[in-house]
Amino acid sequence: MKRRGQLALVLHAHLPYVRHPEHARFLEEHWLFEAIADCYLPLLEVFRAAAQRGSRTRLTLSLSPTLLSQLADTLLQSRFLDYLERRLSLCEGETSRRGGDMGRLARWYRQRLTRLRDLFLNEIGGDLIAAWVELRDCGLLELITTAATHGYLPLLRSQESAVRAQLRVGWDCFREMTGQPPSGLWLPECGYYPGLEEQISAAGYAYTILEAHGIQQGFPKPPWDVYAPVSCGSLALFGRDPFSAQEVWSRETGYPGHPVYREYHRDLGFEAEAGVLDGFLPPGVRAAPTGIKYYRVTGGDGPKALYDPQVAAGQAAQDASRFIENRRRLTARFPPGPRPSLIVAPYDAELFGHWWFEGPNFLAALIRALDQAPDLEMVTLGGYLERYGSVGRCIAAASSWGEQGYNQAWLRPETGWVHLQLHQAAAEFNALVACYGPGRGDPRELLRLRQAARSLLLAQGSDWTFHMGRGGGSEYARTRVVGQLSRFAFLADTLRRGRDPRERLVALEQLDNLFPTLDLAHFGASDVEKA
Repeated sequence: MKRRGQLALVLHAHLPYVRHPEHARFLEEHWLFEAIADCYLPLLEVFRAAAQRGSRTRLTLSLSPTLLSQLADTLLQSRFLDYLERRLSLCEGETSRRGGDMGRLARWYRQRLTRLRDLFLNEIGGDLIAAWVELRDCGLLELITTAATHGYLPLLRSQESAVRAQLRVGWDCFREMTGQPPSGLWLPECGYYPGLEEQISAAGYAYTILEAHGIQQGFPKPPWDVYAPVSCGSLALFGRDPFSAQEVWSRETGYPGHPVYREYHRDLGFEAEAGVLDGFLPPGVRAAPTGIKYYRVTGGDGPKALYDPQVAAGQAAQDASRFIENRRRLTARFPPGPRPSLIVAPYDAELFGHWWFEGPNFLAALIRALDQAPDLEMVTLGGYLERYGSVGRCIAAASSWGEQGYNQAWLRPETGWVHLQLHQAAAEFNALVACYGPGRGDPRELLRLRQAARSLLLAQGSDWTFHMGRGGGSEYARTRVVGQLSRFAFLADTLRRGRDPRERLVALEQLDNLFPTLDLAHFGASDVEKA
């Protein structure tokens, strides 16, 4: 039977820059450690198993530059191992304190974490990046990237130099850390505005992904809706399938809300008796997630039932079958022909394992089922584009995948001041590059200019404005923006005043050590802006 449809599963692995070498332990570094232990290592298990059995499935994985930089950092690698040992020690304590079903679940957590520690230490030598590159080289994964610090580009466009630097620094970082340039770009938050395609193409990317209405509201109307890529200038645009998104993301009807799945919010870190968490939490922190969760979603407002991993894994396999069957129904709407329809299903990678604990089980079952499916196959975006090309030209519409579909998630009363200051800082940096950039400044001035660029890029991350005013993470997000803008202002002032604060510069370089080969040519006003 001729294949009638193709599915492109795209996972976007990203975390903001949460490295804090100035503290022995820092709570927000747990964001990274939790993602590695609960998401990246379990996904790696799934992908390696598929590759070893010769799976014909192909997936697209986006790796953000800030994530890559932190995964390669030796300090954070050692701290992750310390985190694993602390978490394992907590599991050991739980196995001795708990009896019955809860005790069995504690032992299950201990065995699972021991297996993942062995994978990290002994099988991949602590190098997640090399493990992903190996899967790329064997053909299972197509690796792409995103903007340097995940800046939300529609709200940076008032200074086009900021957009250009985000795109090009990200491209450079990915190439240096994975050995190959990226062909595709994950737009941060799927944020797009008309004209952005020129910047994306000029930075070296061949394609990107838009939220559905960015394609559907384009002109002329795309003949295949979001089920085939379109061309916008020299850039190919893929549209997100809204039905695949709803099945997984919806709070009301999405798979992760099934009653047998693990409840995310009920964590030992918020319920343990006094003293239990003393060896696990950073100093001064009274409560925080531990990854040890004993209860399932259950449903309703009543008491929660105990979690059963085997039952939950069985449900994940059922949901994978249901997901495939729904994709079959969707592709059946398109007549057979030389071009198969393409369903693009992009998700945050952290959904699979961290937010939705059974997500890796779901993906494993999905891959196995699709390996046997005669009418639907999983492909990469680049592979589809190379084989079939686009279906025509389209001027895409402004869009994002945030709430209400535009800029609201990042532009709110709590965050308006951030965008004003980012605009002013980017304009000031343009002037600094013109005065002290390559060919103008001496080596010491160039070092300060590069560090100022790092501070500016870090302040632009979309994660900070997303979290502000939203409860958990809000105060930390504000602190990060204020801190990075303060570092930028300090370095800019030293350049203007002709000061050379060598010790302070060394300290800042140790704090924010990403993008070591940062190219200042990506910054400053372009010829168009100068005119």
